[in-house]
Amino acid sequence: MKANHTDGTEVSIHAGFPNPATDRSLHTLDLHQLLIQHTHSTYFVRIRGHEWSRLGIFDDDIALVDKALDPGGNDIVMWWKEGDFMLSTLNSLPLEATVWGVITAVIHQFRGKA
Repeated sequence: MKANHTDGTEVSIHAGFPNPATDRSLHTLDLHQLLIQHTHSTYFVRIRGHEWSRLGIFDDDIALVDKALDPGGNDIVMWWKEGDFMLSTLNSLPLEATVWGVITAVIHQFRGKA
């Protein structure tokens, strides 16, 4: 809303909630930018099964796996076992296992597409 000051200058008065469409400083939320560090070595993997729920990863979740990262600490890693990918924390990885990639994020949807 615009109003005139007593000296004749125009002033702007803000009342109520601002219109987000007029705020040029807002940026779109880019999950790719937020979640992926290495674009060419990150894979999206759909999780099947319930055996990883103790790690906070549930059936039908989408895990982001970055093959360029060196695992460390208590990272959750994806590794290969007898034709299947497995998930473990690095510190509980079997000795014979070879790490395929590091889980960097998990997307858990509460409601699918209609």
